[in-house]
Amino acid sequence: MKRVIICDDHDLVTHLLETWLSLDTSLSVVGTFNRGLEAINAIDSLQPDILIQDLQLPDISGVEVIRQIRETNSALRIYAMTGRSDLARAALEAGASGCMLKDESPEELLRALRSDLQGGVWLSPMLAAHFFNANKTVANLKLTNVEVSILSHLNSTNAEIAKTLVLSEGRVRNVASGIYQKIGVKTREEAMQWARNVLFIRYE
Repeated sequence: MKRVIICDDHDLVTHLLETWLSLDTSLSVVGTFNRGLEAINAIDSLQPDILIQDLQLPDISGVEVIRQIRETNSALRIYAMTGRSDLARAALEAGASGCMLKDESPEELLRALRSDLQGGVWLSPMLAAHFFNANKTVANLKLTNVEVSILSHLNSTNAEIAKTLVLSEGRVRNVASGIYQKIGVKTREEAMQWARNVLFIRYE
């Protein structure tokens, strides 16, 4: 039997998840938490096989919970749940084993928990479609890797982007101008909003 803990600050969501997980006799919920730090501290004592992690919490972000756990635990299967696609990408980058959107059926999560990832990453159908469409948009607009990288750092100054990406400040300025033309915006703020909505880029 796989031991499961749930970290979500909404009691209704937690109750719904527990109800769905109870339908599978191979899964046992051994703890529920509404704070990220509580979940992190419970890992050693409860020894779960699976963590179902909400990404928006009152104390620290779910992405940070995943990142901290992954520093010492590579075996725990962590499934993130979120209402924001940009946070989903951040969770996967932090080390989540899989991710789904909160408005999808919990049945999708059950399918994932029953599967053997064998080192792979699971995406729910809706989230996979979102990411596919984002990649398709990048291809259709012919956005280069450099352009996507600069889009991902638009919350920094041109000088900071240049230093991070090892480019000249003038190159960053020129590439950014080209990006604005490609995606049909005029300002940096508009470009960032487009990147959030279309490419699910998360700005700190």
